Amino acid sequence: MLIKLNNLMIRAYLIPSESTSIDLNLKNYIASHLELPSENILSYEILSKSTDSRRGAPALIYSLAIRLADNEATKHFSKYDLAEDELRNILKPELKIPKAPAGLKNPVIVGSGPSGLFAALLLARAGCEPVILDQGYDVDRRTADIEDFHKTRKLNPDSNYLIGEGGAGTFSDGKLYTRTRDPRSRYILNIMIAAGAPKEIAYLKRPHIGSDILPVMVRNIREEIESTGGKFVFGVKVEKLLMKDDKCQGVVTCSGESIEAPVVLVAHGLSGRQLTDKMIEQGVDFKIKGFQIGCRIEHPQQFIDENQYRIKHRPSWLGPAEYHLSNRPHMNCGVAGVTSFCMCPGGEIVASTATPGQLSTNGMSRYARSGKFANSCLIVNQSPEQFPSHLKAYKFLKEIEQKAFKLGGGDFTAPAQDARAFVKGKLCLKNTESSYQFGLTPARLDHLLPQRTTEAMSAAMRRFDHKFHGFLKFGKLVGIETFISSPVRFLRNPETLESSVNQLYVAGEGAGFAGGILSAAADGVKIAEKMLEATY
Repeated sequence: MLIKLNNLMIRAYLIPSESTSIDLNLKNYIASHLELPSENILSYEILSKSTDSRRGAPALIYSLAIRLADNEATKHFSKYDLAEDELRNILKPELKIPKAPAGLKNPVIVGSGPSGLFAALLLARAGCEPVILDQGYDVDRRTADIEDFHKTRKLNPDSNYLIGEGGAGTFSDGKLYTRTRDPRSRYILNIMIAAGAPKEIAYLKRPHIGSDILPVMVRNIREEIESTGGKFVFGVKVEKLLMKDDKCQGVVTCSGESIEAPVVLVAHGLSGRQLTDKMIEQGVDFKIKGFQIGCRIEHPQQFIDENQYRIKHRPSWLGPAEYHLSNRPHMNCGVAGVTSFCMCPGGEIVASTATPGQLSTNGMSRYARSGKFANSCLIVNQSPEQFPSHLKAYKFLKEIEQKAFKLGGGDFTAPAQDARAFVKGKLCLKNTESSYQFGLTPARLDHLLPQRTTEAMSAAMRRFDHKFHGFLKFGKLVGIETFISSPVRFLRNPETLESSVNQLYVAGEGAGFAGGILSAAADGVKIAEKMLEATY
């Protein structure tokens, strides 16, 4: 008998503190909840798992598919019956991939971030033998270049936290809780797991992969694409589209080489500002949209644990605590809303920039999330009405990144300010201990940010401190973050998803159609599906 059980709650005091594999040892908890002898629990599959600490000490909440022995003791559970086909569709949804249509051979994909990588995988599996171009390099060289950056403070503009195989997400933790409702999500997660990601990403409410595992996963996906005829060309920066007869027929690289293709997918990420500008200049239709900037705020992880879990010592089976905070004032009060974003428990702050002389931060963590600090970004939306053109928006971002770099001392040291000092409008940084490897220097971040953004963050942090006692006292703001979302969204045909230019598709965060790794990957898969449906 196969049944579905929702909301199995296991309180913290019922779990041995030394336990590290609770997910593999649920049989007795299930039996106790169902009031059955444990031998009636034949097996189970975890469908979802979350942590709930709203009522005091934390509890684990599970949704499960359970196989029960078929006997007199279990017959009354038949009303919770789950069909085998339904379970199969939940755990292993299939995506029908048609064979490559005639003429769709060697399509060019610009960028190997989540959108480009997953589009390439689908096209490769269909037999299209895609060609993937990336300004940066493979994950092994990229890792070495980042290590060299930490040692020398000399930034390689073609290989860094933003640019290279896997995109910016490769070194930003692999957080997947920017969940999309797209039905392709589980299919994508299963690909990630097959490529080396932790199995629990399939059922955790707020899963992450870890920046120590992500490079391995990305490399494995690339190797599958290559094994089916796909080709990766690293160290090639695309300057513009190759336009003939009002159609996109390939791309032109910065070295002047023309690469022809039956169709082009541009998935260039948030760091591809120059290519976005060039595509607009070449006539690709777009609109300006709102985008976000903010600051990383860092706290000791133990402080977050104690506030969220309400326990002094976190047991080994319980991951480091997270938070999601938002402040949405009444629209008539004139203060903008603020949301915490990309929260990294046990993580670190990194210099996520691709341009010398400019500074933007990001957060990341390794799979274990065992670091001393927690950080997240407090973000404020910048209204499109502020910017008469996309060039003005990009100029605004460039200038604030340059100011942040100079404010830190011009060597990637980050400007920082105690959270309480920010709210009070004072220069104060009581200690410089931080996960940020290049160090901190005291600065007036409240002066660096636009006044409206500073006012919004000050109001939000005051409110957060009421809910999260000590948020101001123990928090410090580190640098600024500007690579959050794009000020530009290219227009796409709602039926074909093609851009306004024939034979050109755009996808992912850089094109304005995604807000995280999972949604970007799903957008790439959707585009690949449409490419396979078209005629050439």
